[in-house]
Amino acid sequence: MRRYVWHILRIFVRKINMGSSLPPLSALRAFVAVARLGSVGAAAEELHVTHSAISHQMHALEDYLGVSLVSRSGRRTILTDEGRIYAYQIRQALDSVAAVTERLRQRRGGQLLRVSVLPSFAMHWLVPRVPDWIAGHPDIALSVEASTGLIDFDTELADCSIRFGHGEWSNLHSHRLMGDSLLLVAAPQLFPTGVPQSMDEALAVPTLQATESWSTWLSGTTETRALKVLDPVLQFTDSTHLLEAARMGMGVALTRRSIASGLLARGELVRVTDIETTHTSSYYLVWPHRSHQSAKLERFTRWLDDQTRKFQR
Repeated sequence: MRRYVWHILRIFVRKINMGSSLPPLSALRAFVAVARLGSVGAAAEELHVTHSAISHQMHALEDYLGVSLVSRSGRRTILTDEGRIYAYQIRQALDSVAAVTERLRQRRGGQLLRVSVLPSFAMHWLVPRVPDWIAGHPDIALSVEASTGLIDFDTELADCSIRFGHGEWSNLHSHRLMGDSLLLVAAPQLFPTGVPQSMDEALAVPTLQATESWSTWLSGTTETRALKVLDPVLQFTDSTHLLEAARMGMGVALTRRSIASGLLARGELVRVTDIETTHTSSYYLVWPHRSHQSAKLERFTRWLDDQTRKFQR
């Protein structure tokens, strides 16, 4: 849906560049209000204009488009099929314009720091620590924006991103935060008699996999039983779903220590073996040139460094 809204906005911009005029914003606002509230009178009251002004705007918009947006029966105003679709599209576009405008205003005032981050890392590592950020930095609000892909700083308004990789992203500044490791976890009820005493017992139950490599984890062991574990009963594209499946007792999950630590500390998951292999990737804070040396980003970087040091103790 977000891409669709931006597609509409790009069409608007293209029309401007081509010299074509857009419908007056006042007419669009009047139409959206009528569509949402169901009557011209209610729209007039909300927008603090007269009934005739709303009617005039509606007629002007229909004349511009060359289609009927509403049908009128007495005092009732009913959207046509074209009107219903157009109202939905315009409402989404106007909401997006309003949101982008507010974000720009907040950025100008230095009140908001927008951080793009993996959903699993956001949920299980970053968000539980946000109260500490709020307590120490009440003047800077965080906007945590979860994304499984690498955002494009040329088209997105994010100030920075926490990425998991090798630190090689062209045209971006990067700062290493911490490494990670791989371990096996499962719900306590999956092994009611206690944690497995052997690898055979640990892998006798269904295995779950997301993005992590079983061969990488096996490289830290003397085991060579890769064939069995490389055929998981369930696979996920995001580790948040993987951990939830493990917590529900669906199987043994291979995961990163960083995102499983909270569930382990609360006893919702247990370690299946003592084997823990260093991950080949690390967490990095990256940012575009426009964010370089901004005061709010420097404060966020120092705070993240402090949090990662505490986590790795």
